[in-house]
Amino acid sequence: MPVFFAFSDESGKYKKERSEKFISKNPYYCRATVIVEAGEWTRLQEDFALLKKDLLSMDSGQDIKWSYIWSLYKHFQKGETIPSNKSYFSLRRHSLDTLVEFIRQTLQLFSACENSRLLFTVTFNQRKRTNPVETEEIIQQHLKHALDKVENEMRKIERSLCIFFFSPEEPRVEKYLKKAFLKIAGKNFSLQYPHLKDSINYELSSQSFGGQLADYCAGVFNGCLRLYPQSIDLFRHQLWPKIIKDKNQVLGQGIKEIPANAKNRTYLRNVLEEIFATEMKDYQVSLEERLHGKK
Repeated sequence: MPVFFAFSDESGKYKKERSEKFISKNPYYCRATVIVEAGEWTRLQEDFALLKKDLLSMDSGQDIKWSYIWSLYKHFQKGETIPSNKSYFSLRRHSLDTLVEFIRQTLQLFSACENSRLLFTVTFNQRKRTNPVETEEIIQQHLKHALDKVENEMRKIERSLCIFFFSPEEPRVEKYLKKAFLKIAGKNFSLQYPHLKDSINYELSSQSFGGQLADYCAGVFNGCLRLYPQSIDLFRHQLWPKIIKDKNQVLGQGIKEIPANAKNRTYLRNVLEEIFATEMKDYQVSLEERLHGKK
């Protein structure tokens, strides 16, 4: 029986009632779901640990989140000393470009896996794009689309089974995820999703290569929507080929707006067109160069 793992993580936040300050800081709420075949996962985990050791001189238990790089960037930009109580304190002596290169090579390992797949869901926090919807309902829609798409992928492989893993979220979001899954699972889950294990599991990201990989994918996609240069580069070269497509269509499939909205889908299409129409020479400036005010 072919076994697959699906790892899901978020980037950004969502609230029903959103202030301008909240929207400015969180224009998007994104979730990434990474699908990896069990045999490939074993090799990936080993390669990931080796890469972390060789490039960063760190053991596999050291958690490196996508957000850590940007937190460091802000400290460096302001000329601040990194507080010792921050979770990214141990990364302070690494250059930002080295950390981005670590992410790049990690995503290259994933992209090279024949059976790996990827999907994204996104909620637009701008009030004109998304009306006030309960957080629980939004998260349920994100989860439902991920379950639907992973089930569709598994149906292409005879007798396959996929197990979902989530990184522990803040308590409120974790509670909503559990409630959302219970609602979905209560509707003849085994009949609707015969190729999915009927539960979700949580793993600490520091102990889960798949959780860290999903974190990188979610962060890159969020940054890509903001048209951040390094995110666009990673999205175009490492992630785009792995995104689920149906008859060569990605919108509504491997990339889906939540809730479904024709205008927001058009907006997504325009963003993707802008990303792929832009000359890459404009997006190859290092973080170190940007930090020091260079083009």
